[in-house]
Amino acid sequence: MPHLQIVTTEDPAPVHELTEEKTTIGRLPDNTVQIDDGSVSSHHAELTLEGDRYHLHDLGSTNGTSVNGEPITDAILRNGDEIRFGTVQVVFVGVAEEAESSQPLPESAPRNTATASQSARPANFVSSSPTPKSFKKGDPVGMALLVVGGLAILAGAGVIGMLFSA
Repeated sequence: MPHLQIVTTEDPAPVHELTEEKTTIGRLPDNTVQIDDGSVSSHHAELTLEGDRYHLHDLGSTNGTSVNGEPITDAILRNGDEIRFGTVQVVFVGVAEEAESSQPLPESAPRNTATASQSARPANFVSSSPTPKSFKKGDPVGMALLVVGGLAILAGAGVIGMLFSA
């Protein structure tokens, strides 16, 4: 059955079943759903059943009504909509829509998959590295430059070490 569930710290949260075609919401006891909170107007809003949908209408309340964070004067409610009457949060649960949204997913078609037995780099493969290789394997000039650079670094470190030890 469709209902309004007031979000509170109480366990269980108060639930108001929507059994009539017209439901009034407000602070005074003559409302169908009485919410005793200072931010809720005496006659805050009205909920009417139109066909199989619930229509929410704000009755010119002082602190307003919002649905899913958007201020409204009129709205058609859907299952799971979060409503605020003033500062009081309420969740609308619609049974017919709930049944539609909880249908199981269709079965997925079986897939024919196989694990690869080998892998090879394509003939036209180009490296996607942002820095290109500076030398190729077996490149004697590139290797000689690396060796000379390494020796220069070692020699410089040795000279600096001698200066500080003297």
